[in-house]
Amino acid sequence: MRTVLVLLIVICISPAFAGGPSDRVVIHLLDPRGAIAGEQTVPIEWKGGKADLIATRRLNVAEAKKLRALLRKELADDDHVPFCGHSPAYAVSITPNGKPTTTVTLCGTCGTWAKRGDLRALHGKASLEYLDALLPIPDIFRPVAGKPVEILNPFYGGERLPFHQLGATNGGEP
Repeated sequence: MRTVLVLLIVICISPAFAGGPSDRVVIHLLDPRGAIAGEQTVPIEWKGGKADLIATRRLNVAEAKKLRALLRKELADDDHVPFCGHSPAYAVSITPNGKPTTTVTLCGTCGTWAKRGDLRALHGKASLEYLDALLPIPDIFRPVAGKPVEILNPFYGGERLPFHQLGATNGGEP
């Protein structure tokens, strides 16, 4: 009985000495065209917009630390933004211990980021490149010959199909 009591005490006290569980960091891959199908959407954190959710990944501790370091460098408080309408491909949600979740969305097209309605310039692309390594952007949304693909043009005149239907119309998987 004494051994069980000591074991319970060690189990209960050890998180206090370890600093508790680490922050939870989740990344979301978004359809940069916004909400097309609208079945499962995520706020883009600017002007009440939404985007379709394509995939989600919870980061491990090492991945989260690396991403946070990159974001600290690149999420500048610069409101001189090169503007495309903020069509983010990624949302990053960070939930610190005992605190509310903070979400930022990142747009690689114009180099902006948004949080709670504020739009700012993104200084660098390392965080976007790292996000792409963790949760790759589908080829259907990648630039061709250095130019954005036609379906990302806000004035695109073609049919705006949901993401899961794009592969069949483009001869392959997105």
